[in-house]
Amino acid sequence: MKTALRLIIVTALVLLSVSAVFAQTKDVVQLKNGSVIKGTILEMIPDKTIKIQTADGNIFVYNMTEVEKISKDASAPVIETKPMNERSSMEGQRSYEGQSSSEGSGAKFSIFGGVALPMGDFGKKYDENATAEDNAKKGEAKLGWTAGAQFVTGGTVGWIIEGSYSQNKIQLPANIPYGNYSYTGWTSILALTGIKIGTDNSSGTNFFVAPLVGALFAKSPQIDFTQAGSTTSMPLLESRSATGFAYGANVEVILGGHVTLGAKYVASKPKFKWSEPLYTGGPSQDYEFEQNVSLLLISLGVAF
Repeated sequence: MKTALRLIIVTALVLLSVSAVFAQTKDVVQLKNGSVIKGTILEMIPDKTIKIQTADGNIFVYNMTEVEKISKDASAPVIETKPMNERSSMEGQRSYEGQSSSEGSGAKFSIFGGVALPMGDFGKKYDENATAEDNAKKGEAKLGWTAGAQFVTGGTVGWIIEGSYSQNKIQLPANIPYGNYSYTGWTSILALTGIKIGTDNSSGTNFFVAPLVGALFAKSPQIDFTQAGSTTSMPLLESRSATGFAYGANVEVILGGHVTLGAKYVASKPKFKWSEPLYTGGPSQDYEFEQNVSLLLISLGVAF
């Protein structure tokens, strides 16, 4: 758990640094009347209009015939305008949008993909020198992949809802019989929600954190064994399904309003239960085991 928290903190610092670099570089629109507007260009239609958002969240739309020059500037964002009487003469050609506009609502829907890094007991290997109880806790999961979708509301405080699918292959124990094996990995389906705290999504580059709670739908690996020289396979380990309460935290940066970089730590303890006969035709025996599932999901996505 401590290792996961350290990774989350380090990742958050990296994402903040990236966010700061992007946030410092501003677009500059210089108009033919001498006005200079600094902020983030949201939309530019060649030979028609340009839309730019300033640091205070206001959005301006200009006809391209009004624009003298467009450039980049790393200085703090400001607005320099002509006197009001000169501005009012241009209202027929330019519209002004406040934060109440649809662009200012800040709601974002995104899809993402990335790596699923097993943490703690979930990623530990079978150890011949360990006790049976300790080995039973180990998931033997390897580095895997994840993909999902997310919806985040606007404002500095809002809601986050997301779902994801992850796959982690397993590391076969060293003490299993010699032969051929076919096996599946761990499957993790997450449904999570939480409170998002950070910057308003309506601006170009944003950062937020979110504690998360929800459910994990897990499926354990299945291992089939075929003895050397035989064509008949037998299950060494059957796949089981279970559900558990999940919790964690998400750190995310949205760059330019469209590119997402995220790091999410999630933990759960699904309990697998099943029954099987002690011998052919004999009475059934109930079994259960609880698996610690801890994942660090690092993702890259696209927001709409």
